[in-house]
Amino acid sequence: MSGHNTVTRSTAATTDRTGTIAPGSERRRGTMPFRVELARQLSQWRVRIVLIILVLLPVIVRVALLFGGPPTSTSSGGGGGGTSATSLVALAQVSGGTFTGFVLELTQGFLITLIAALLFGDMIAGEASRSTLKYLLTIPVPRLRLLGVKVAVSSALLAAGLIALTVVALVVGIISYGPGGIQIPGGPLLGLGDSLGRIGLATATGAAGMLWAAGLGTLLTVVANSPLAAAGGVVLVSILSRLLDSIPTLGDLRIILPTHYSTAFNQFLTAPTDLAPVAASVLSGLIWALVLGTGAAWWFSRKDISG
Repeated sequence: MSGHNTVTRSTAATTDRTGTIAPGSERRRGTMPFRVELARQLSQWRVRIVLIILVLLPVIVRVALLFGGPPTSTSSGGGGGGTSATSLVALAQVSGGTFTGFVLELTQGFLITLIAALLFGDMIAGEASRSTLKYLLTIPVPRLRLLGVKVAVSSALLAAGLIALTVVALVVGIISYGPGGIQIPGGPLLGLGDSLGRIGLATATGAAGMLWAAGLGTLLTVVANSPLAAAGGVVLVSILSRLLDSIPTLGDLRIILPTHYSTAFNQFLTAPTDLAPVAASVLSGLIWALVLGTGAAWWFSRKDISG
């Protein structure tokens, strides 16, 4: 009789892997809850360092500006678009809101892409390199559930890091330069309430601009067995995309590049605000994430996990 029970349990476990609902398997399918994976990720030094960097970065920028002395009295009123980093450097110490906008301008490019690459590139490849992936899949945890939970946790960590960066930058800016709103380069000084809304929307747009990096990192982490290779692939694609985007002769072909709308968040740091690039950025990010994420799910569901 005990042998029969053993066979039954084994059959139920096998049925779980194929996705068929078997008696007694419902409880075992819940072996990879979000909170458990979140705790596992937070226990890794890579994730801790990433979050610490995002929290401390506004303080580092403030110290750099302190040692650099007061800005020159150059007026940015006649400056063309008025959204360049140089203009924001000159205005960064005008108010707390402007300092926050400058920090967003400073970090929303390569740095946030690198952090997204590290978080998403380590999801599956990191487990494979630590020889824990096969163990996780024999608990059993359905493959797509494992991948889905890891994507959700990495997305939550990235979003939390971006929010923490923005909040700390705002607090540091207000303490250092007062509770003023954003000084639009070549434009008016906005109220604090309006500026808070713009800062929040700029942060959200910047996060949407990272959807392609999340999707590519998810694909590469299930293809590669090295987290460094997966993260490096995202960074390499980002560099190549930015280089190609800087070639005017490519014309409208540049809109398919994943980083083409990477500066769309700047629309909330200028006046008047053009929402067309923002909408295009969100749409482009969603399309890239959907295509790459679907490819990652297909590959991982068929990948041979051995050793």
